[in-house]
Amino acid sequence: MILTNQELRPLLTGTAEITEQDGRLRPYRFGKHVREVVYPDGHRFHDATLHTSGVTLRFCTDSTHLSYRYAYTPAAPGSSFDTFVDGILLHHAPATAESGIVSLTLPAGKKTVTVYYPHHAIAQLYDLELDDGAALEPAPAPDLRILFVGDSITHGSSSPFASLTYPHQVAELLHAEIVNQGISGAYFNPYATDDELQFTPDMVVLAFGTNDWSQTTRGIFVGAVNGHFARLRDKYPEIPIVSILPLWRADHTRITAVGSFEDAREIIRDAATHYDIHVVDGVELIPHVTDVFADSRLHPNAFGFQFYAEALAEKLSEIRRHV
Repeated sequence: MILTNQELRPLLTGTAEITEQDGRLRPYRFGKHVREVVYPDGHRFHDATLHTSGVTLRFCTDSTHLSYRYAYTPAAPGSSFDTFVDGILLHHAPATAESGIVSLTLPAGKKTVTVYYPHHAIAQLYDLELDDGAALEPAPAPDLRILFVGDSITHGSSSPFASLTYPHQVAELLHAEIVNQGISGAYFNPYATDDELQFTPDMVVLAFGTNDWSQTTRGIFVGAVNGHFARLRDKYPEIPIVSILPLWRADHTRITAVGSFEDAREIIRDAATHYDIHVVDGVELIPHVTDVFADSRLHPNAFGFQFYAEALAEKLSEIRRHV
């Protein structure tokens, strides 16, 4: 049996909005205002708002067969559809072409299937087929719902697997459902707070600052940090908000218009105290060796993301225990 859009829609997670395009579901991780007004067509961040980072299709079934078609618009290096069954990766479909089909034999009995959408592409999944008469149920409810907001590292650079970005790994460790609103190259921006997000988080996690330190001035940085924190605290007055200070980076000794790397981190720390924002020191989350960075400088590789996710999951659990 081929599932209809009506059957597929409630199985999608990680979305702010879901529409239909050419008869296929189109998942978005940002609301329309952010996609079209804050970062409109032509803005350097616009295409990134359309990427499906953090989106998954999750369900339980007793089917012994699974197949689906997928499309990338366009195919982007480093993107993939990853299919897991009961936590085990069964298929990795890298974006070597703009469309394809996945067909898998599944183990017998009831199991949980998770298909991870690509993190650096605009993507759609359709014509998902199971055995005729197979059971189909939503996946078990999560223990926690987390909104991740950040830059390229949150977006997923430079993981070769969509499923191994640090937000997805944290989600697995904490049995959480997530929305990933990371954008490569982004920085603190209060206007990008998504008021149309159809997702109610139990926790918000921000990871900005490294681009601000490199690309802005001290005054702009201070205003943006305080403005973003204030905007989020107004929107989420009762839940924990966590700011991850920039991770260790190989060129941390240089001086920019903001000041030293530690100056930038201190600006975030100081602002956090005014808005009841929890701070996690990113320098403590990842090894200080270039081997765990894909570019030997800034962006963690899959190995680096594993360190990052495990350490961050522990920090977030600790914060939850004390709120």
